[in-house]
Amino acid sequence: MPRLFDTADQPEYGELSPERRDELIEKIARAIVERSLTAPAIFFLESAKPLSFIGSQVMVFFDPLVRSIFNVRAYNDVRLALEERENVDRLLSAIERYDAEWRAEMKEKKRGKKRK
Repeated sequence: MPRLFDTADQPEYGELSPERRDELIEKIARAIVERSLTAPAIFFLESAKPLSFIGSQVMVFFDPLVRSIFNVRAYNDVRLALEERENVDRLLSAIERYDAEWRAEMKEKKRGKKRK
């Protein structure tokens, strides 16, 4: 069965660099805000924060199935990020920051339309 994404030359396991971690957190936060899922995401992350390590281990369990379909590096990077609770807090902060920026942008657009 062919894979949907090329995984050649990608490390499978290891440590997540701070740069890659921050890049991944920012990308996930932006995607959540762009899809207007801020409130459900914050609710889910806050309630699941104590179980973040267990969640990352569940991802290890499903690894063989996921390898056949998705980009292995991205999946493993998310798993590595979820192992540390601090990263869940970083993700929550990024979501809140992007949501505030998005709301300010929308407010400014509304003001511009009212003036015209």
